[in-house]
Amino acid sequence: MAESLATLQRRWADHVRDPSMPAPDGIAAWRLAIYRRLCIDSLDNLLAGSLPRLHQQLGEARWRGLVEHYYAYHDCHTPLFPQIASEFAAWLAAQDTFALPGWAAELAHYESTQQALHIEARDAGHSLHSMPAGSDVLALSPLVRVLGYQWPVHEDAGLDDAPASEPTLLLLRRMADDRLQVEELAPLAYALLSAFGNDGARVDDARQALAEAHGVVTDALRVVAAPLLGELCAAGVLVALTGF
Repeated sequence: MAESLATLQRRWADHVRDPSMPAPDGIAAWRLAIYRRLCIDSLDNLLAGSLPRLHQQLGEARWRGLVEHYYAYHDCHTPLFPQIASEFAAWLAAQDTFALPGWAAELAHYESTQQALHIEARDAGHSLHSMPAGSDVLALSPLVRVLGYQWPVHEDAGLDDAPASEPTLLLLRRMADDRLQVEELAPLAYALLSAFGNDGARVDDARQALAEAHGVVTDALRVVAAPLLGELCAAGVLVALTGF
């Protein structure tokens, strides 16, 4: 009995993804091999263009092995090309099949975050040009990302196998001219921005949570953090949320 079209398509797709799966009957193996190579090459080019430093630092053989394994065994959840690099980075972070350097997942996350920020379509938010009151609700601007890593993934130099002695805390911003700017954050700035997060929080609540997390007196933290909070608001890193 002839296979149904759906069954034929499934067998075709399974074999193209993973050649160990049985191929459809009546189709020359060399034709399927060409089709598979074209599909993987397309994914390879897409990911290498999105994650160029990861591609370079892993080397061609290890990179290609990752791409082929991802192609064969990962069920992609997004149909959107600009989001595939982020999904690949998340997959890489959970990967234990390959003996990858510790920095690989962090570098993939950093480069995919750069790509996502380049195409971020949300408005930058409402900047405050005065010191925020304790009842104001602030959040990270959609055009910034606060990132923490064990390796200095923002530096162009090769990465060592051992993590750095201090964490790498970064503020990635998309400027008005669409250029990306990366700045290293002091621990206080990183903690303060993380306390507000993407969903936002009242200024007093964020300070209280930060004080409790680090075992300091809230009033003392208010004095120390006030100038920094003002700078972050004036720069549009923290923006005011409306409707509260």
